[in-house]
Amino acid sequence: MSSVAKNPPEVAETGGKAGEAPPKPAAKRVRRTAEEARRLILDAAEERLARQGPEGLRLQDIARDVGISHPAILHHFESREGLVRALIGRANRQLRDTLLSALDGGGKGDAGKGGGKGGDTAYHIGHVFEALSDRGTARLFSWMLLTGRANSDQPVNNVMSEIVDAIQARRESHARQTGEPVPDREDTLFIAMLAASAAFGEAIIGRQLAESAGLDQDGLKRFRLWFARLVKDHLDSGK
Repeated sequence: MSSVAKNPPEVAETGGKAGEAPPKPAAKRVRRTAEEARRLILDAAEERLARQGPEGLRLQDIARDVGISHPAILHHFESREGLVRALIGRANRQLRDTLLSALDGGGKGDAGKGGGKGGDTAYHIGHVFEALSDRGTARLFSWMLLTGRANSDQPVNNVMSEIVDAIQARRESHARQTGEPVPDREDTLFIAMLAASAAFGEAIIGRQLAESAGLDQDGLKRFRLWFARLVKDHLDSGK
C-alpha cells in the first residue's frame, strides 16, 4: 500500500512559518542635511526644556523625540554639554534678533496708541518674558551659572549690551524729535536689567509665588501687563 504524502504546511510568500505575521518592512531612513538635523534636535531639546527644565535634557529622550539614535546627537553636538551650549546660543540669538527687530521696526501691542518713548513697551517686555521664562531659557542659564558651566564666551554676555544700545538710541531719537532732555544711558540699562530680572525671577520661582498668592495663569499674564505699564510710565515720565 503506497503511502500518501502529506501536504506541507502553507508558507507565506515572505518565507515565514504558517500562522506567523509577515515581518515588518524596515523603516525607511530619512536623509537630512546636517543643518536640518541640528535644527530638529534643538527644537526637541527646547520643548523638553520648557516642560521639564534642565533635568529634562536627556539625550536618549531627545533622540527618541526626533526619531534618531543617541550617537547621532553626539555626532552633531559631541556631548550633552555641547547641546546645552548650542541651545543657550540659539535662544540668545532668537531673543536678540526678535527684540532688535522690534525696536528697529516698531512694536505691536501699544505702538498704535501713540508710540512715544514707552508706546510699545508691553510688546518688547512680552518678548523678554516669552524668551526667558516660557521657553525655559532663564532656568537653563541659571543652572549653568550655579554649576559653573557658564563662561565669558556665552552669547548672553553681549546680548544685554546690544539691547540697551538699541533702546537708548530709540529714546534719544524721540528726545530730539520732541525737544526733551536726552535720557541717561544708565537709566536705560537699569530698565533693561529690571525687565530681565523680573523675567528670570518669574521663570525660576514666579509660578510658585503666584500660586501661593492665589494667582492662576491669567493672573501671571496680568502681572506681566502691570509690569509693562510700570516701565512704560517711567519711560514716559522722562525721569
